[in-house]
Amino acid sequence: MKVLDNQQWINGQFARCQLGDERRTKRLVKVAGAILASPEHSLPKQNSDWSDLKAAYRLFDNDQVTFDTVAMPHWQQTRSTKPGRYLLISDTTDLSYKSHKSTTGLGILGDGRGLGLQLHHCLAYDCNEKQIIGTAGAILYRRKRVPKNETQMQCLKRIRESQLWGDLVDKVGCAPEGSQWIHVFDRGGDNFEAMCHIKMQRCDFVIRASKLNRNVINQQGEKVSLNSAIEQGRVLGSYELNLRSRPGMVARTAKIEVSVVKVTLPRPRHQSPWVKQCGIEEIPLNVVVVQERDAPPGVKPIRWVLLTSLPVETFEDAWLVIEDYENRWLVEEYHKVLKTGCSVEGPALRTAERLG
Repeated sequence: MKVLDNQQWINGQFARCQLGDERRTKRLVKVAGAILASPEHSLPKQNSDWSDLKAAYRLFDNDQVTFDTVAMPHWQQTRSTKPGRYLLISDTTDLSYKSHKSTTGLGILGDGRGLGLQLHHCLAYDCNEKQIIGTAGAILYRRKRVPKNETQMQCLKRIRESQLWGDLVDKVGCAPEGSQWIHVFDRGGDNFEAMCHIKMQRCDFVIRASKLNRNVINQQGEKVSLNSAIEQGRVLGSYELNLRSRPGMVARTAKIEVSVVKVTLPRPRHQSPWVKQCGIEEIPLNVVVVQERDAPPGVKPIRWVLLTSLPVETFEDAWLVIEDYENRWLVEEYHKVLKTGCSVEGPALRTAERLG
């Protein structure tokens, strides 16, 4: 992989940004250079010259300088994948600005007492080269308080956090010819609507199930709970997993059994207007179950239930799905880098629009 110096990298990422005026783009390149040189410092320290600092504030305050217009060239580069197999790993992280008392327009975080933004991010990973190639898209979201006594139907008609998973899939789009894109979600992305978006973009998915009591249709055409369907799974093989010690838990070797079952996920009874219009009535999928057997007394056994559109007939097929999900931790590490290495929660700008 070719290593670029800071200025080469900055030019490659920002010099093509369409900000309505060439001078704004040049200023963005200069501001980005100052930030990259010392990401741990505040804007005044990054721009020691008063004229540069004022120009940076004017840049952030311009309506044409948005999160999307600044990041778009990078996203487009990332999406231009060469033929091969790629994981598109998505997750949400909270960006906390609670300590910035004068910042307006922030959303709520956590139990409602935190203030900040939610960053829903899609990281692209090249399975052949075993490396991250960049981010393919992202959405900044400001969570609002849910109205009291809101019904489920009222909830489905407004913008919901669960909707972000599908919205980001559409923002990233379809894979170039010769590339296979596989969206990887944790339990937060386990919803029929998100799977419909992936299907319509002609991509695949590996999603950890969160709703094990949901109804599915088994191979006999019966409507049963997902938990019941799993019990009829076909065992494909087993392996041993060495687990290191953790607080309150000694190191052990876990015996893992892998099984698979085919089910069909029907459209839920309560649907958003988008799901009603998309025309997808059901989604066939494979369920890969990773289950620890003979766990020691008092230890919660390992159990992953993975929903996938990928074919799973053999243990090798299932192992590939498991590896895909294991790579999900990469997006969490990336979010840690944003917060600790890039100090993304540091800037004390006056409005949420400037932060985004």
